[in-house]
Amino acid sequence: MRGRLMYLAAVGGCFLLAGVVLWHHLRAPSPRDGRPSSEARVFSTSVREGALTFDGRRALEELDALLEAVEEGDWARARAHFSEFERIARALPSPGLTHPDVSFALMDFFHLYRVQLERALSTEDSAGAMFAGNQLGDIIWDLRVQLGRAPLPELGRLRYLERDLRYWSEMGDEQMIRARIRGLERTWTSLRPVIASGRGRELVERFDELLEQLRAAHAVEEYREIAPELEEVVQQVEAHFSERGVR
Repeated sequence: MRGRLMYLAAVGGCFLLAGVVLWHHLRAPSPRDGRPSSEARVFSTSVREGALTFDGRRALEELDALLEAVEEGDWARARAHFSEFERIARALPSPGLTHPDVSFALMDFFHLYRVQLERALSTEDSAGAMFAGNQLGDIIWDLRVQLGRAPLPELGRLRYLERDLRYWSEMGDEQMIRARIRGLERTWTSLRPVIASGRGRELVERFDELLEQLRAAHAVEEYREIAPELEEVVQQVEAHFSERGVR
């Protein structure tokens, strides 16, 4: 009799323990319910807020206007656009835990070329301003890509390479010219089918012809002659995508 009572007590204890475990399990949040922790929610919100507060498109527009003013020798206007660019840049996200997609190295280069551009504007150094401004434009495009704000990264790359090719043509550096031509070829390989699938076949043919001319060129003077037409075609490529809401 005593053995039977001990057996029933042991069985009852097991059932009680199982009930407590089940109750605790039901109260605890399931890791499979798809809801992030409060830390994760704060983390993702801060990334979205950073992407929304920094207006990369406006920053690029100010840089374009600045470089246009430099080409025209209007330094007062160039400095005004630089001031507006700096105002927009104050909202740049800081790399780290709050913005894991933003590269520390990218931001270091941003500040480096920002200082170089400011110095070039103060000394009215056209070549220095064009170089630093173009580097900043490429960095802003990369930053928009990292924040998920640039639907077509190759478009920004195309503009950067065209301007950099023009710069190195003016500097007479054939090695850098060749490097930029290779970059243009790779970027165009990605963009070409997107343009050709729409109503941009004539644009594709024209860009293909210019690439052939660049490949065949051997003297710095030849690159300089092609550069203005290449700039015009790149602007048409940008307009082609802008009409479709891609910028």
